[in-house]
Amino acid sequence: MRDAAAGIETPSLATRVKGGSAWGALNIALSRILQFVTMLVVARLVAPDQFGALAVALVAQSIAINITELGTTASLARGDRDPDAIAPTVFSLSLMAGTVLTIVMIVTAPLLAAALGDPSAAPVVQVMALTVFLAAFASVPTALVWRDFLQKRRLFVDIGAIVITGLVVIPLAVIGMGAMALAWSRVVGQAASTIGYWLIVPKRYLPGWNRAELGPLLRLGLPLAASNIVAFVMLNVDYIVVGRELGPEQLGLYLLAFNLAALPSSVLTTILRTVAVPTFGRLFAAGTLAELVPRFVAGVAWIAFPIALLIGALGLPLMTALYGDEWAPGAIALLGLGAFGAARVLSELFADLCVGAGKTIGLMWVQLIWLAVLVPSMILGVQQFGIAGAGWAHAAVCWFVVVPLYLVTLARVLHVSWLKQLIAFLPAMAASVLAALAAAWLASTVDNPWLALLVGGCGGVLVYGLLTVRTWRGLMRTIRLLR
Repeated sequence: MRDAAAGIETPSLATRVKGGSAWGALNIALSRILQFVTMLVVARLVAPDQFGALAVALVAQSIAINITELGTTASLARGDRDPDAIAPTVFSLSLMAGTVLTIVMIVTAPLLAAALGDPSAAPVVQVMALTVFLAAFASVPTALVWRDFLQKRRLFVDIGAIVITGLVVIPLAVIGMGAMALAWSRVVGQAASTIGYWLIVPKRYLPGWNRAELGPLLRLGLPLAASNIVAFVMLNVDYIVVGRELGPEQLGLYLLAFNLAALPSSVLTTILRTVAVPTFGRLFAAGTLAELVPRFVAGVAWIAFPIALLIGALGLPLMTALYGDEWAPGAIALLGLGAFGAARVLSELFADLCVGAGKTIGLMWVQLIWLAVLVPSMILGVQQFGIAGAGWAHAAVCWFVVVPLYLVTLARVLHVSWLKQLIAFLPAMAASVLAALAAAWLASTVDNPWLALLVGGCGGVLVYGLLTVRTWRGLMRTIRLLR
């Protein structure tokens, strides 16, 4: 591991980073596609209110998993400590926290389900608690995979776990198990994932205890765990509010609509993140990052904005064609969620630029302000406009609060004009809005949902292509500069 401590300049490490990034991107893309296809099948077998019960269980599970290892696995993943010295203690902390949280989830499941608006989801929460216990056993192997850039091996584990989950959930859904089918399939998938990670790591550790390491581990890990909880609340406050205000059926509709709208943006942002931070870090060290920021912004906007807004514009035929008529009411959330998807990609890029420049304090403040504004906005939006209001609350807060905050933050830390950043993405935004309007109008002229998707999608892409054809040249120039 001496090369890892020496820094990115070591040739062998640079090769591992590039290989890990490529395999990580492939893993992300394949995983999202497989999960999406599985949900397409399951949505035709399970009623919307059952998806609502799953959403309640996922909220509780996510809280627990975010704090299972108390953030201590970060010490392993960073690569600057001897794993032999700290891995046994990290493993012990993870097992203790995971066991306690599993018991707490099982015991408090009725209270959690009632608080989130669906008391009938309590048994689903209790089953999902088992995934927290299983995840604790995978905490150290997972950190070692990240530490040693074993993304190629990880791809086979992650894809295998998703396939196993699908093979379990579909027959269970066919026999009418509903939300329990979704819950038990995730337990089996987590078990497969845990076993897989134990098999692929080069060295395995057993639980141990080193009191001398406990303080440093917790000093690094606890603030990270707290930050993860803040991020979790921000990403799941909509499920909490929709579940409490509108009930499980509307929550199920919203869950599927959100997943559909988030699919392209989540794939793009996660793939971008696998290569962005090290690239931005090198450019910052070379003193060229600031001048390239507008080009990065323009390039990401050019790709992400039309995809996000076209999903919103074609929401009704998308939901109907992919999931069936009973899911069509969820389409009203897609317009706002599509607009949010575009802003989310932009905000993720801005965050990566800050990290690449080594300026992360501003990120914490942006995140806290984002959460503080989103909670009341989400409550008001859902109370007044239902699940459509949830989508628009996300979009409004991200576009009118978060993006401006990032523009100002980047102007301060990188000394790049906020106006230049704004001008960089406005053309893509204008072209995407016009393309979305054209797509929505064309789709409305056709009754068949599949044909409406074809006509509206092709029309929107054509309009966008004609409006942005000159952008290709600038994008290609930016890519050549990075070679």
